[in-house]
Amino acid sequence: MKINKINILWVFVLLQLSVAGQNRINSPYSYYGLGNLQGRNVNSVSTQLGGLSIGYSNPRNINPNNAASYAVFDSTYFLFETGIKAQFGTLSSTHVTENSSSVTLSYIMMGFPVTRWWKSSLGLLPFSEIGYNIDVTIDMSEYNFTDILNNLDGHGRMNQVYWGNAFKITNDFRAGLNINYTFGQGSFQSLIYFVDSANILGTRTVRDVNIHDFVFDFGVQYDLHFGKKQMLTMGAIFAPTINANATRTSLGKTLFGGYEDVDYDKDTIFYIPDEKGNIVIPMRTGAGLTYYHKGIWMAGFDFEYQNWANFESFGNSDSLDNSWRISLGGQYSPNHTTLSPLYKKMTYRMGIRYEMSYLVLRGHQLNEFGISIGTEFPIRKSRTTISLTAEYGTRGTVDFGLLRESFINFSLGVSINEKWFYKRRYQ
Repeated sequence: MKINKINILWVFVLLQLSVAGQNRINSPYSYYGLGNLQGRNVNSVSTQLGGLSIGYSNPRNINPNNAASYAVFDSTYFLFETGIKAQFGTLSSTHVTENSSSVTLSYIMMGFPVTRWWKSSLGLLPFSEIGYNIDVTIDMSEYNFTDILNNLDGHGRMNQVYWGNAFKITNDFRAGLNINYTFGQGSFQSLIYFVDSANILGTRTVRDVNIHDFVFDFGVQYDLHFGKKQMLTMGAIFAPTINANATRTSLGKTLFGGYEDVDYDKDTIFYIPDEKGNIVIPMRTGAGLTYYHKGIWMAGFDFEYQNWANFESFGNSDSLDNSWRISLGGQYSPNHTTLSPLYKKMTYRMGIRYEMSYLVLRGHQLNEFGISIGTEFPIRKSRTTISLTAEYGTRGTVDFGLLRESFINFSLGVSINEKWFYKRRYQ
């Protein structure tokens, strides 16, 4: 077993950068549902391809959105992938704009063979993010009363640890399963206070919600060959509805003082610790087609759907509707030799995606659009590759009194391939 020390260095650099730079996002839309959903196509290759993943497989890349793809791993190699994402966002209304930024660890994944027909993958993926701070002012002047301000603040993150297994049924057909443990916490605070009065009691309520349960998803892929170099891969995924276990702690208090001011608690209104309940994670399904000209180019199409109209949290629904996503992506790898310059050894990718999100506000379902470009290049004298990605996207609208979120994401990913599983010829 040989481990390249340079590869270990890359991993530590990425982890240190991500830990040093992590901070909360600023997205008012994460107030609803389970926050800003991350999806399972968060790795560098899929992001460069606009989220394309259902019909995609590559022996040197891990694709957790379709567990069947693990079956193409090389039987002698161990794979490790990790990456970080820097996001720069702008919130816009008809009157004001506000900027924000965040840096997070995107994913940690590994893949390895169990037998020639059974391959496996382990990893940690983001599931959703919550981060907002909203002030709502109620003008009470017509009643000759002081203004009322409601400050809403929320933060949190949910992740998934997964164990995936794929099985090679025939040379061209493979099937897989991901067992995902979903966990994390969201903290939600509502503070109501009276702006111009120091004598009227305000109210603060805090709810902390923890989710902790197993979620499953299944995938299949089938290859159709057209000669020796061209192939069409058809893929499909399915994740059943899960009533995930959750606990909630609720605390309500009256207080003097208020927002951005000195305050102190007066009385406890209610306290409900460790309330047990369920959060419904709805059924998800999708299909994709990817066409390969081996060693030169690839192009594909994905469609994914999730039944968010059935979402519930502790028996309560939300302003959600069914969501869907379309992704188009492609890549090009120039012909090259070991003596070719670096730009000929690089793989170039581009993708676009259009989503109808699960948010329905003021009678309008919000959409999201993204376009991405990226490249992957090898590290000299190794099978390690570095991926650089840039993505621009928007969500929502400034019409109907809503907000538009615009964002630019930059991603750095490392994919390590090490030859571990082989028999020694000499002792």
